[in-house]
Amino acid sequence: MPHKKFIVNFINGPTLEIKDTLNKEYNVEFIDQTNNESHYKTILKSNHWASSTFEYFINWKIIVKDLNGNLIHEHLYNAENKRVFINFESKAIGDTLAWFPYVKEFQDKHKCKVIVSTFHNNFFKEKYPELIFSDKGSTVHNIYAQYNIGWFYEKNDKINYFKNPTNFRLQTLAKTCTSILGLEYKEIKPLLSFKNTGSTIEGDYVVIAPHGSAHAKYWNYSGGWQIIIDYLNSKGYKVVIITKEPLGDEWHDSKLGGTLINVLDKTGDYSLANRANDIMNSKAFIGIGSGLSWLSWALDVKTILISGFSEDYSEMESCERISPTLPDVCKGCYNYQRLDAGDWEWCPEHKDTFRQFECTKSILPSTVINSINQQLGISWYL
Repeated sequence: MPHKKFIVNFINGPTLEIKDTLNKEYNVEFIDQTNNESHYKTILKSNHWASSTFEYFINWKIIVKDLNGNLIHEHLYNAENKRVFINFESKAIGDTLAWFPYVKEFQDKHKCKVIVSTFHNNFFKEKYPELIFSDKGSTVHNIYAQYNIGWFYEKNDKINYFKNPTNFRLQTLAKTCTSILGLEYKEIKPLLSFKNTGSTIEGDYVVIAPHGSAHAKYWNYSGGWQIIIDYLNSKGYKVVIITKEPLGDEWHDSKLGGTLINVLDKTGDYSLANRANDIMNSKAFIGIGSGLSWLSWALDVKTILISGFSEDYSEMESCERISPTLPDVCKGCYNYQRLDAGDWEWCPEHKDTFRQFECTKSILPSTVINSINQQLGISWYL
């Protein structure tokens, strides 16, 4: 007897395969149930497959009709009790912390069994026992759907809109994940496995993390960090520097206006658990657009973020953000051009001119001090 079988999955986009003992043709259509928009239609032969190129979440309906228009098969997306694989493409700590809470949101919304793979699974395993964690390089079997989270480009540096439904550069970082997973955005902090083992530093202190992965990320007001350190010391706070880049190294120190003094030096190769403990026991954290700023935010510590190369909406919402305010200062290049990670001096509009990094050169220490006073409850303002 003739026998037909329809095999459907949503692994990096919807796919339909028709197994049929008869050599027939079918009209196949992939439709977004939310707005009834047809994304792809084709005539499919028996024992062949078809798929749509859109890889992010769409509430799919796949319909199969014979050539006379009679409905043969319909599949509505339904991940309930099925295995869904969510894969993080980015190694960055900030990206991972910003995106991870929405993995759990997706699982709760669809009542599915989520397998998740990040480059930092150990951050979360203890706090999310309901998720299945997969190490990078492992193969995940028997899944209904797969979604990849990241910033995806074409070869010409244009955004790949088959993988990203929105322009990720024009929205807060966390929306990269919510848009790919089809979730409504609300800021959520991740639960982290790091333990507070108590302060190893006597007295009140503030943590600073002035280094980053590109010169454009730095606070480039010459000597600004030393002014902040001296101010905090005058108010009775110790200052702890916790970046990987070593204090006393001439090249790195030159990016801060010279070697910082009157700080507690915890630079070097410390574990992230150690960094987290120092941040958790501090009175506040001051940093730039880096993973340590995201860690401070995730740990619910008062976070002051100094940035000019990104627009105000780019990072976390619940922080004290300090940005350029002068009307004619160039800023926000990160949101409009792709960062060249291989060019340390990347400044797309003004490289090798007197205006290079003018965004953060224009941020005055007095502005940072005012934010410190607000966060620490110091009554005097500049």
